[in-house]
Amino acid sequence: MSKKPKVFLFDMDHTLIDNDCDVSWKKFIVKHNLGPADSLETADYFFEEYKKGTLDFNAFMQFQLAEFRGRSEVEMMQWAEQHFQEYVKAKIYPEALTRVSELIDRGEMVAILTSTNRVIAAPVARFFGVRHLLATDLDMEAGTRYTGFVRGVYNGGQGKVVVADRYCKVFRWTLADAAYYGDGYLDRFILDEAGFPVAVNPSPELRKIAVERDWPIINW
Repeated sequence: MSKKPKVFLFDMDHTLIDNDCDVSWKKFIVKHNLGPADSLETADYFFEEYKKGTLDFNAFMQFQLAEFRGRSEVEMMQWAEQHFQEYVKAKIYPEALTRVSELIDRGEMVAILTSTNRVIAAPVARFFGVRHLLATDLDMEAGTRYTGFVRGVYNGGQGKVVVADRYCKVFRWTLADAAYYGDGYLDRFILDEAGFPVAVNPSPELRKIAVERDWPIINW
């Protein structure tokens, strides 16, 4: 293991921002009449399942990507930016912005590693000035319209380990060279593998694990 991280990987929701973008996305689509009114109840159900570590990823993504199906990249990028302005920007943790900015300013490699899909996560990465966004990728039909399905690995739970490992190998690193900052119970998999694990605003379940394993804990 390196004496210091060669790359700093940050979870997004509740780590960089005091928000769950998958939930606020559904609030956004209901507010603007882009999806069914009962979306909020379903979103809350899936969020509770996520917190318990029992989320059915396939069922969740079919629900989460319903508004993407048949729509163009340009259209969804515009909606994602509006969602960021209305629901996310004001909930950025100032300490997180300072930490990321300091790392970038001193030339460190920084990436956001999130289960949120790339379209919704992209405005957050841009605001933080992070060029490397490791998010869930979406499938497109003939490169023009979203199909409503995930392309490749769903970047949550153990999927984060797979995605982060592939990313590190591009630079001839291993996960032992990486710092990972995360808050949720499902982050335990990547925190176990990272050489420099940090629990940020940890859920009660993750806090217990962090204390048992002597991981640093910070609260923003």
